[in-house]
Amino acid sequence: MTRKREYFKLGLFIIIGISMLVAMVIILGAGRYFQTTYAMETYFDESINGLAVGSPVKLRGVNIGRVASINFVSNKYEDANLDDVRYVYVECEINPDLFDSISEEKFIELLRKDVKRGLRIRPTSLGLTGQLFLNIIYDDPKSNPPLPIQWTPQHAYIPSAPSTLSRVEGAIATISKTLSSLKKEDLESIIKDVKSIVDSIDKFMKTDSGREAGKKMLGILESTRSILDRTNTLMADPALDTILPNVAGTVEGANRILAESADDIIAAAHEAKIAIASFKEVSDTLNKTLNDPGMSTAMEEIAPTLNNISQASADLTAAVAKVHVLVNRLNGVVASEETNIHAIITDTREIMQNVKELTGDAKRYPSGMIFGTPPSKSNPQDQ
Repeated sequence: MTRKREYFKLGLFIIIGISMLVAMVIILGAGRYFQTTYAMETYFDESINGLAVGSPVKLRGVNIGRVASINFVSNKYEDANLDDVRYVYVECEINPDLFDSISEEKFIELLRKDVKRGLRIRPTSLGLTGQLFLNIIYDDPKSNPPLPIQWTPQHAYIPSAPSTLSRVEGAIATISKTLSSLKKEDLESIIKDVKSIVDSIDKFMKTDSGREAGKKMLGILESTRSILDRTNTLMADPALDTILPNVAGTVEGANRILAESADDIIAAAHEAKIAIASFKEVSDTLNKTLNDPGMSTAMEEIAPTLNNISQASADLTAAVAKVHVLVNRLNGVVASEETNIHAIITDTREIMQNVKELTGDAKRYPSGMIFGTPPSKSNPQDQ
């Protein structure tokens, strides 16, 4: 009886342990089924051997999702042409938490804008194991155009770019095709021409002209070496670290000045254009005037006038000389009579002072100017 209980406990323990292990596996494995993901698809026109469901999807080295399914386009879209059957369909699940949990519509719109800027998805080998993962990169959209498709993608779509191995294989195939297109006669002719050129150069170098050319070439190489040494010396100078920022600052300041003065420069250019147009009009008018036949007649008539002006100028010069002599004489007379002139000026100043006093008395006593001073008053006490 005791042994049966022990067997029962042991079986119960095993059942509970297995149940807990299965529950743990289910919880851990099914966790991603409850995670919100955005679907993204792409198509490849090459072998993707090494890519499997669950392979990582990376954006510049950051893991942002996983490969969800791999199929052929013809099994996914009914309106795919027969030429598109060779395309391989790959669907991915992207974690939106790495993109600030943006909405799926905004995520699709963001991908469309980046695809125009060159967003591509490329199969990349993971080390030396041969396993592939999908690497999302930015490349030149002109050199990596999207594959032609005849259907509308159901999910967010990123065009694919050829893998590195595919490009190497394409380059090797192109070289092999080029080499195979060459005939044996062509190769023999090319080798013969190259040998002839080498023999000609060898013969030329053995002549005096060839030796002279070699010396000149050595001189040029030596000069080039000297220039490179001087350049290295200048580049190693610590002052260059200060000069370059100063030059950069100067250029930046010049750019700022040009940007700030752009309107003034445009206005000045416009005014200069107007001035040039006006100058051209004046020049045309002057040219027409000079080419006018009446201008020749006027120039002939103006010649005697210029002669008369010249004669009048000579007469004016003589008159100025005479005036200069007269002024010198007046200066002499003034210098000799300076004492008398000073006395006259002094007497004139006294006369003016007397006239001023007389005028003041006339203003105060106008009757005194006519009748003289009034008689003195009589004193009755004196009688």
